[in-house]
Amino acid sequence: MKTWFYLPLLLLGFILPGCTKTTNEVVIPNQTILFEINPADWGFDNNTGVYFYSIPVSELNNVNQLDGVIVSMARYDANAPTVVPQAFELLPQVYNNQSYFVIHDNQAVEVDIKGVNGAASQKPATKVRVKIVLIPSAQ
Repeated sequence: MKTWFYLPLLLLGFILPGCTKTTNEVVIPNQTILFEINPADWGFDNNTGVYFYSIPVSELNNVNQLDGVIVSMARYDANAPTVVPQAFELLPQVYNNQSYFVIHDNQAVEVDIKGVNGAASQKPATKVRVKIVLIPSAQ
């Protein structure tokens, strides 16, 4: 009787180690590009009243609508003793009555600043750090 009791336990000892869980995980790495814009570097379009800066990004080559691009920007505090940027904010964003937005093509990312509610456009008084994160999209 004891033999019959141990037989199922012995069989389980052979079966359970043979069960393995397998997962296939595909990791698509992103790419981060940091760029700093000085206050004097902003251009101004007289026709639209918009301040702009175009950041050349060669990594955008062959970008299409299925690829992902995320752009954020950090401002520097003009009164701070160090040059540590403030927190990054995802663009588009409205800050101090100014609308920050981005457009891109397959060669560059352009950051534009326009006043909201009739306010005049104003470029930042301090340098800004732009963080561009390229996230490939998988179908």
